[in-house]
Amino acid sequence: MAVENADRLRWQDLAHQALSDFLAAAMVEDLPAIAWTIASNGAMTGAVDSLTTSPEGMRAAFNAWAYRLGAEPSERVDSSGTVHLYARFTWARNYLVGGALRATIVPAMDDDGGDV
Repeated sequence: MAVENADRLRWQDLAHQALSDFLAAAMVEDLPAIAWTIASNGAMTGAVDSLTTSPEGMRAAFNAWAYRLGAEPSERVDSSGTVHLYARFTWARNYLVGGALRATIVPAMDDDGGDV
């Protein structure tokens, strides 16, 4: 059975409803802002911003959202020392809506120059 455009739009609409629920809770609970993407299949991705916070802040934001969404975080460290955080979640109001949280924490660069 082929997936129709109407199905994709319905899935995106459900994800939009979930995101609205997430953001309303974030305002009440003072969760950090993160970037959200809704795919054509309705899958949601929450990505922690590396440009506006420290590595510790990134981890804290990721953990706060993972806790709020009831997601079980996993962590992988690659050969460069970069930490990849990942957690899958489903929306409590509709198990058909879900996605993942992600954060990529890059180790600090050694500037070889000491304090500037």
